Amino acid sequence: MKRILIFLVFSVLALAGCGKEHAYEPVEINPDIDVCDICNMSIAATQYATEVVLTDGTVETFDDIGCMIEYLNQEEEKNIGEAYVRDVQTGDWVKLNEALFLYNKSYWTPMSYGVVSFADEKSAQQFMAEEGKGKRMNLEDIRKHDWGAQQ
Repeated sequence: MKRILIFLVFSVLALAGCGKEHAYEPVEINPDIDVCDICNMSIAATQYATEVVLTDGTVETFDDIGCMIEYLNQEEEKNIGEAYVRDVQTGDWVKLNEALFLYNKSYWTPMSYGVVSFADEKSAQQFMAEEGKGKRMNLEDIRKHDWGAQQ
């Protein structure tokens, strides 16, 4: 009976580890010490902060969505565990591929990219209505946008 019990315990433990996805979670930004990995500016406006968690656990931080996109366009996708933006109104972390984006060259962002992110459609629509301007963009649009043209 003791052998069977030991076998069952080890079997359960072994199965618990199988198929488990690695969790790539964002870390809180410390505006006193965290800087953008692209422009090296302090991340003072934390509601605009973004992060990329690499598969090795390293967390890359950025002060603006545009800086993160510049990084993502250079980094090999196989090294990226997860990327996060913040809902500009609530400050909540949102997975990059689940976020909604609005763009207007006059939207204030730390590095003047003019892209803000949201967790849901209602918040994005409310923001655009309050601002009276803006263009909905998806992640692919942002990754391909010509920032020099500032359209």
